[in-house]
Amino acid sequence: MEAEHGQGAMMSSGQLPVGFRFMPTDKELITHYLMNKVFHRPVPAAEAIQDIDATQFYSTHPKNLVTFSCGEREWFFFIHEDDENCSASAQGRRNIRVVGNGVGFWKPNGSENPIHNEDGNVYASKIFLTYFSGSLRKAKKTHWKMVEYHLHSDSHTEEEYQVQRREWVLGQLKRGNAYNGL
Repeated sequence: MEAEHGQGAMMSSGQLPVGFRFMPTDKELITHYLMNKVFHRPVPAAEAIQDIDATQFYSTHPKNLVTFSCGEREWFFFIHEDDENCSASAQGRRNIRVVGNGVGFWKPNGSENPIHNEDGNVYASKIFLTYFSGSLRKAKKTHWKMVEYHLHSDSHTEEEYQVQRREWVLGQLKRGNAYNGL
């Protein structure tokens, strides 16, 4: 019936039909995307998640990181840092991250939330952040939010972990409705 109208369900490989959205769960993001990226395995729908350097990501206003089309409000990034910055990054997950020269900053909301595997062991965590424009002293809350997903080093063998040349984080950037501060 749909084929009669010229809008059949046929699609080229890698494309989703109109109306379908990339909406993976936390566990799917960790096991099918982040873990595959860390261990250099194929990542499903790799074009849905952009690679970006942490320095570039955290020095750029969120609106300059994304392309607006079709009313999208959510984007995914594989954010990476080199070995020299990994330990500092891990320690600073709960710290404020200043963007550019006073352009704004990302502020964590609460503490890291653990993500458990089927055995009940923590193998990853996520942290929620909100973007504020301006300096730390004179800040305005914006409608930009982010969830960062981090693997724990005990989620794979120490040998496998040491082989990795980069620390990968999966960032889920969200644009909410325009914020009207009170």
